[in-house]
Amino acid sequence: MTRANQPIGVFDSGIGGLTVIHALRQLLPQEDLVYLGDTARLPYGTKSHRTIERYTLQMGELLQRHDPKLIVIACNTASAHGLTALQAVSPCPVIGVIEPGAEAAAERSGAVGIIGTLATVSSEAYELAIRRRDPGKVIFSVACPLLVPLAEEGWFDDPVTDSICRRYMNQLPFEVKTVVLGCTHYPTLMTSLERSRPGTQWIDSGRVTAKAVDRVLKGSLGYRTESARGSLRVQLTDASSRLKEVGSRFLEEEMGDIEVVEI
Repeated sequence: MTRANQPIGVFDSGIGGLTVIHALRQLLPQEDLVYLGDTARLPYGTKSHRTIERYTLQMGELLQRHDPKLIVIACNTASAHGLTALQAVSPCPVIGVIEPGAEAAAERSGAVGIIGTLATVSSEAYELAIRRRDPGKVIFSVACPLLVPLAEEGWFDDPVTDSICRRYMNQLPFEVKTVVLGCTHYPTLMTSLERSRPGTQWIDSGRVTAKAVDRVLKGSLGYRTESARGSLRVQLTDASSRLKEVGSRFLEEEMGDIEVVEI
């Protein structure tokens, strides 16, 4: 198999990265994709830097079994704490979701809000990436640790989710009109997020990351040459009975078979 026809590997701490898969399937439908979700060790966002880095390296090693042409870390927390370490050892290029999101945020006028897990927010990775592009940008960050469990539970449009989103969004000053969804789980909660803060422009890190993947393929790696729709292989480190149902809602299509892999 030529390099261009090798799959793209994508991993996340759970099933939130399926929102990145959805964006890739829309933008690059011909590409073969392998998705790996570390559902046995979710969430990453409450763990230490060293643990997240170790998990990231392990997930990258598992994806190498598929000989990918590119690995996408579809997890903001792993991107913040493990991207550099994985790039140093990976035989193929690795990109994360923070740089594309930061690039989009830097292009917007006015103050910017960042919402993410505790580990992502405490890393200040978004602030650093945005200020490399716009040193004067005013940035406000809010950790939202309860949103990932709500998304994994499938409570996408629920009064409880509304209440929690409102409480988090109220921590952002009124002047903030642009908010980066600093976790790939969060796009599934858009109904509640929009109700909690009407008139806000939301930056979906999954969508901007798909565009970054397109640029990488166009630049050096090459597109899959087959014209047929690419395959999707889903692997998880643990699979509960509801994961397929909830995952299909993240993906916005049927997930198909799920393989369980040992770490």
